[in-house]
Amino acid sequence: MKKIKDAKNKYENIKIPNELNKNTDNLIKKYYFKRKFKLKVKYFYLATASFLVIFITCINVSKPFAKAISNIPFINNIVSIFTIQKNTDDLDKKINIEQPKLFANNQNQKIENISKKINKEIEKIIQNYTEKAEKNIADYKKAFIETGGTEEEFKEKNIIVDVSYEIKSQSDKHLSLVLNANENWNNKSNISYFYNINLENGKNITLEDLLGKNYINITNESIKNQINERINKNGDEFFGYGNISDIEGFDSISKNSKFYINKNGNPVIFFEKYEIAPGAMGNLEFEIKR
Repeated sequence: MKKIKDAKNKYENIKIPNELNKNTDNLIKKYYFKRKFKLKVKYFYLATASFLVIFITCINVSKPFAKAISNIPFINNIVSIFTIQKNTDDLDKKINIEQPKLFANNQNQKIENISKKINKEIEKIIQNYTEKAEKNIADYKKAFIETGGTEEEFKEKNIIVDVSYEIKSQSDKHLSLVLNANENWNNKSNISYFYNINLENGKNITLEDLLGKNYINITNESIKNQINERINKNGDEFFGYGNISDIEGFDSISKNSKFYINKNGNPVIFFEKYEIAPGAMGNLEFEIKR
């Protein structure tokens, strides 16, 4: 019993080295500051996320705000493009719109006028398209109900109208974008509008501007060569070739042919589904190298 008591006294009277006290204090401080740093990082991300929500909301609802931020250094092109989102949902359909909105940087009046012109055109196209889509859907619903369908069955079709855009290329001298509009129940209503704008004078960029006066022959030759290459290499099908040679296929472009400018500065000719090939081939594109 005496041995146990002596051992206990020795244990209780052990002197803690100064180094241990110092190391313990350092560990406590390190943990405290590390935890404090993590909290700061957490609050920073929360604040950043909140700022982005407010930032995007302001762009969508406030033109003065959007114009003000167009001079922020990370937006360095002559034109800034923001997305205005509009979504509606009723018993018959959903309409989702992503509308591009252009703003001139550096208070350039000429570019401002060009931007306003393009914005007005795009807004009109979207308005006309959605109004037509709503009428088509209403007519479709009427016919559906008259032939024995119910409201619940029509709702289950989940009809969606989508309008979106894609910037194909952009520089201080030009802007090329495509506006896509489609309805998931009616492929015939899927449409693409192309904008190729010279930002120096506000005029539409033409194939002749890019390829010269002989642009029609240059483009036709390139497309026909690419069609033959795709047939031989991939077995693709085109009207006027092979088993469907009796259907009129591609012959020539026109001055109104749809195209966009890619990041290499080359025009890309666009053909909609069924235009020069069976529907299974989808939309078709042909880059014309300058």
